[in-house]
Amino acid sequence: MLTNYIYKLRPNQTQCLKMANWVDMLRSQYNWCLGDRITQYNQQFIQGNYSDIRTKSEACPLTSFVSKNGATGNPWKDSKFDKEGKVKNPRRSAGDIQITALPELKIARPWYGGIDLTVLQQNVKRLDIAYKNFFEGRGFPKFKSRSNFTSFTFVMGVKLQGSKIYLPKVGWMRFYNSRSIPNGFTLKACTVRKRQNGWYVSIRIEDKSIPDYIPKPLDDVAKIIGCDLGITKLVHLSDGYQIDNPRFSTTKKAKRTLRIRQRRVSRKIKGSKNRKKVAIRVGRFHQNIRDKRQSYQWKVANKIVSRNADVIALEDLNISGMMRRCKVKTDKGRFLKNGQSRKKGLNRAISDAAWGDLVLKIEYLAAKQGKIVIKINPKHSSQECRNCGHTDKSNRYGEKFICVECGYHEHADIGAAKTIRDRALSIVRGDSAKLGVQHLNAQKISPRSKSKRGEFGNPSNRDIKEAIS
Repeated sequence: MLTNYIYKLRPNQTQCLKMANWVDMLRSQYNWCLGDRITQYNQQFIQGNYSDIRTKSEACPLTSFVSKNGATGNPWKDSKFDKEGKVKNPRRSAGDIQITALPELKIARPWYGGIDLTVLQQNVKRLDIAYKNFFEGRGFPKFKSRSNFTSFTFVMGVKLQGSKIYLPKVGWMRFYNSRSIPNGFTLKACTVRKRQNGWYVSIRIEDKSIPDYIPKPLDDVAKIIGCDLGITKLVHLSDGYQIDNPRFSTTKKAKRTLRIRQRRVSRKIKGSKNRKKVAIRVGRFHQNIRDKRQSYQWKVANKIVSRNADVIALEDLNISGMMRRCKVKTDKGRFLKNGQSRKKGLNRAISDAAWGDLVLKIEYLAAKQGKIVIKINPKHSSQECRNCGHTDKSNRYGEKFICVECGYHEHADIGAAKTIRDRALSIVRGDSAKLGVQHLNAQKISPRSKSKRGEFGNPSNRDIKEAIS
């Protein structure tokens, strides 16, 4: 079984400066590797032997060149044969080529010799993971800035001794041992991350004697609970229980505090020390909000998972689509009002609720307790009458649901949670043999579709991923 423990480090000033320099150099290496892959792809597969595609002028040393030694060039290594005489893995990936070139990097830039070799290798593998996500349908890898590149990873040489930890080429340093590591677990890797209030380390530990969590078979499912995510209330459960949404970053006090601190940053001279000090205060305010939200979401996830249910049915929401900008409306070259100024407040409320993080926490805790999580298509779940089945947009008015066909009335969001529960129940009873029990924890049961719940006016509807997978 694999799990992660997070601790706050207590490095001295020299170690802080060294780790900060590492982050800067690793960010430069990451951006160079990404740029190298993009350039090599353009030169070899788009430009070909031409210096300019329009004029089709051939490449020569005086005009331009086609490099054969970059990330995608020279992919063939020395052939190795197995016992049967077959060629063994002759082709190298872009990541393998860039990892092989690390000694050349240290010769060309000697200051990279101060960084542990495994850290440099994991930095290239980090780019490989970004490309893998791109090929699976997510966004193309982006160049990193100081704000979104703050960590590096060790896989060898890390030692633990009480409340001290040893990091290769950084040395021994103390940490707040707030959670003792259980006996029998071995250290696999650790990630050092810089936050606004200091340095943290995430330690991955493994105990092969403990089996992985096994979900309950569908034949033993006795009860299902449905969850409807919202803004007014964070979660509505099918048993009538509602969980409040504290709105950590969208209250009047929080918005006023943030506005004042951001104003102070804008009034300072760019590049000055005073501007950096005030910017740190803004970052700490955001971190404080994030920590409060994380703590509250863990409590909410525990409440949901600990309820008497074998299956938890959640909405399969397209959150990024719900927060997308409104389409531009024009008339004879003039821009018309499209409701974006009003939708901006809804987008902030959705971002503050952080439904995606909450779903990940529910899946994580459910896996630990052997429960099953099913994601259901929420289309028309709050507009469908549970009495006669009539679906109409006018059935719902705010939090009230009154069917225009038969007059049935109830709370709109609780009714939506019950509808989600019934849809999950029909899937469990009808398609359990086709789905497979072992994949239900992370599988999306129904395809994601474009729902009216993603439109403005109906607001009621990212270490853990590794642990779940």
